[in-house]
Amino acid sequence: MVAESWEEKAELIKEEAFPKPLKGVERKAQEEGGEMWKKITDEDIREALFNHSVQKAPGPDRLGFKAIRLLWDWHSQRMIHIVEVSFGIGVHP
Repeated sequence: MVAESWEEKAELIKEEAFPKPLKGVERKAQEEGGEMWKKITDEDIREALFNHSVQKAPGPDRLGFKAIRLLWDWHSQRMIHIVEVSFGIGVHP
């Protein structure tokens, strides 16, 4: 698929970066995971993102910490929301 419009590009990024969780995973995570994740603060998330070297090799998503920091500078609240939702459903994109 070649994404040409902004909408197509956004959809492609969403599909690749945030795959849908396996069937039943969300419910199981909510039932068994408890609510400790709710105690994580915005500053905890920021520290976790900024305590890694930008020279560190990217993970399987090929997104390095330099890019993550740029995303944080661009829209930190969106990054915080992604982390909170990931903890809430028990699936890391």
